[in-house]
Amino acid sequence: LKACYDAMSGPEWKSSTGAKVGETWLDPNIKCCDKEWISCKRGLIDEIKFKFIPKLKGTIPPQLALLTALEEIDVRNCDITGTLPDTLFSSDSVFEEIDISENDITGTLPPTLFVSGTLKKIEAYHAGISGTIPPTIGMATQLKEIDIRDSDNCKWIRVKGDNWVVNPARARNPNAQPKYVLGDPPTRVYHKKQKCRGYSGTIPPEIGGGPKLQEKLIKKK
Repeated sequence: LKACYDAMSGPEWKSSTGAKVGETWLDPNIKCCDKEWISCKRGLIDEIKFKFIPKLKGTIPPQLALLTALEEIDVRNCDITGTLPDTLFSSDSVFEEIDISENDITGTLPPTLFVSGTLKKIEAYHAGISGTIPPTIGMATQLKEIDIRDSDNCKWIRVKGDNWVVNPARARNPNAQPKYVLGDPPTRVYHKKQKCRGYSGTIPPEIGGGPKLQEKLIKKK
């Protein structure tokens, strides 16, 4: 948990009132199952509610692999960068759901993601993942859904540019020139979608080895 705290900007976690939160993760006197955003099953951590942690950002630490009972990683829209560590997964993993959608993650889906055979759902919509779908997906015999739409588009970024507006004079004379003038203020901040490499290659035939696969969403690269 300390590795998560450090990698995911723990010192910046704050509630809506500005109060610092999450410091229980650093207190060795508090049992792990009693810490904030932690869910346990039979005394072992099976879920960390990352998406409810305010101001969370950073990278996914490979040390999460030490939580051998962890079944779910959900960091949708959590300002996550870096890669999805291949060492996070193994044949002994019990992950059932992974959601890394709407982040700025680089790299590929690691082949180890599918080898345990327990994964039921992987969502990487608008996540920035690139490369090919690994053939090990055929080992994911419990997989029901994979969503990798819009992988060529990462998150939106804030950009400052000229604030062009329609010339007010055109309200009186539609032919007034110029058509556009700088407004007040002359600059504005707008959001622009970053471009990422996206997926490449072909869909591996091994994907047919998933007898429970009901939905695969691979629109736009």
